[in-house]
Amino acid sequence: MRSNTSAVPSFEPLWTGIFALAADLLGTFRAAAETEAKADEDLVRAMRGGDDRAFEMLYERYFDKMYAFVVRRVGHHQTAEDLASDVFMRAFTHRQSFVWRTSFSAWIYRIATNRVTDYHRTKKPSEELDEAKHDQPSTVPHAPDEVDRGILHRKLETVLEKLPERERIAVTMKFYGECDNGEIAKALKVTPNNVGVIVHRALKKCQASYD
Repeated sequence: MRSNTSAVPSFEPLWTGIFALAADLLGTFRAAAETEAKADEDLVRAMRGGDDRAFEMLYERYFDKMYAFVVRRVGHHQTAEDLASDVFMRAFTHRQSFVWRTSFSAWIYRIATNRVTDYHRTKKPSEELDEAKHDQPSTVPHAPDEVDRGILHRKLETVLEKLPERERIAVTMKFYGECDNGEIAKALKVTPNNVGVIVHRALKKCQASYD
């Protein structure tokens, strides 16, 4: 008897495409290449020892990357700049307690992911309208694109909020932060192979939330 399993469409390519499209629509920034010679671990060690210049170097190295990550999640430039600054303020506040278990990058991504999620959970409808107004294109023909982008953005954030923290971090780092499985694995303290499983599980839940 012939199996009809192949006739069942796979949800994962669909959601992979949706998140990739959203990331492209919500921002086109790319992280600047790292030029600092000192390794992150050396800077973190100096930072924990009270060297604020070391933190400044980490800030300079990672701010553009975090800003690009955040602007793709919020879709508004000024808000993204404020949130990215807040992420580093939180990191600075807790710099003495940071323990090097994975990487500074993994730590700052985790802070950014949770900060953006908190922002969406507490954002008021009036704030959303104000952001859309300030980011509205100056030419009328492009206005529908802005509306469509906003709708897609809100739907995706609703889906992401329903995911457990680990799955949310994996999905946002992969599709909004353009991180490879190795970097995501460090953030989650799992193996790179497990990252694929976690992302697959998260995409499956995204599909279920729309069924």
